Amino acid sequence: MDGTCATAVPGLFAAGDAATREPICGGFTGGGSHNAAWAMSSGHWAGLGAADHARALGNGTRALRRAGGAGLQDRPRGGAAVDAGGLTRAVQAEVFPYDINYFRSEEGLTGSVGRLDRLWADAAGAMPASADTVLRVREAAAMLATARWMYRSALARTESRGMHRRIDHAALDPAQRHLLTVGGLDEVHVSTRPAPVRADPVRLDRAEAGRELAA
Repeated sequence: MDGTCATAVPGLFAAGDAATREPICGGFTGGGSHNAAWAMSSGHWAGLGAADHARALGNGTRALRRAGGAGLQDRPRGGAAVDAGGLTRAVQAEVFPYDINYFRSEEGLTGSVGRLDRLWADAAGAMPASADTVLRVREAAAMLATARWMYRSALARTESRGMHRRIDHAALDPAQRHLLTVGGLDEVHVSTRPAPVRADPVRLDRAEAGRELAA
């Protein structure tokens, strides 16, 4: 949401892979300097933001409530308990194959989304996890939610741009130079917003160098 890496949830800050690297990498990323720099920088900013937020709250008593969700249902809808290992493997079976996630197509993505949606329905209606398994269950549910967001947004972007490759839409579409925002749990939604206009850093560096030489 801002330079402190705050999210739309008050008191929740994101860092590293949980926070977008678009400001420094655009639509493409990879291992090495950019990722490492982003992990350290965003972690520093998020830590400062969280500390400032906590300090501003003071020592007063606050009423908290649990949001619930997969593995935490107070009133489950009759499903069995989530098998964290089984759910993790099921999600991996959808995101690991190159013919689904790298060589993307409407047919492959739609089939995977259908399977992931069924997994989510089962997880969301499952029995609450035990104290011993709740962490792994919530981690698996987070993987599942991310996979559903990822493929829904991939279906919405009918072009190839950055690391996103659609074999059925192999060309870059100038009309789709916008950002996609995806969210929702039981019902996933995708919306567009304009891409920010940024100056060319190379051009700025050259202009600065020219001024220094002139001086």
